[in-house]
Amino acid sequence: MLRERTLILCVCLFLLSGCVEPGSLNEERADSPPIHMSFEAPTLDRTEDGGAVFNLEETLVDGPVLMLWIGASCSGCHDWTELIRTSMDEGAFNNSTINVVSVHRWAQYESLEDVEDTFGVESNQTHYTPWTVVTPSLTTPTYEFGTKDATGYPLYEAYGNPGTPTLQLIDQAGALVWQSKTYWANETLLLEAITFFDEDGS
Repeated sequence: MLRERTLILCVCLFLLSGCVEPGSLNEERADSPPIHMSFEAPTLDRTEDGGAVFNLEETLVDGPVLMLWIGASCSGCHDWTELIRTSMDEGAFNNSTINVVSVHRWAQYESLEDVEDTFGVESNQTHYTPWTVVTPSLTTPTYEFGTKDATGYPLYEAYGNPGTPTLQLIDQAGALVWQSKTYWANETLLLEAITFFDEDGS
């Protein structure tokens, strides 16, 4: 009788081996990304980028971040880049603590060389980007702001799979508070972003 029970137990263990609850194979995540998020990703690693790695939470210590989602072959992205750069040169950001960051959106289609040639070369008068250019991958993770706990959402999905160009304003707590998907550069919209926190009273 003992041998029979032992045999049955061994058979059951054999049949059940490898049976794992489906949810345990994937990192658990909420139904939607958290409101307050951060991420870390490589940059083009130029002098203008301030280092080889960009960390959103660390950058937000100095002020809100205006993220411009870009693609190398996106004409609207070139247009927005030129407007923002010209506005900086003309002093539009002088009284603002907002930091501008460009984030490459199409890692699956465009190479780092494409991004570098389009936005990273100073001799490229219309597209040159004198601020940080972030070059994430499809799997770049996001984290809950302040805890560094993984959200389970990769960067693109966490920020709504934005088309290009898209501008997103992130407050100092890591929350997306303003967004524009207007394709061609618009001075009124850029001013709205720059003065958002002035109008908000914060």
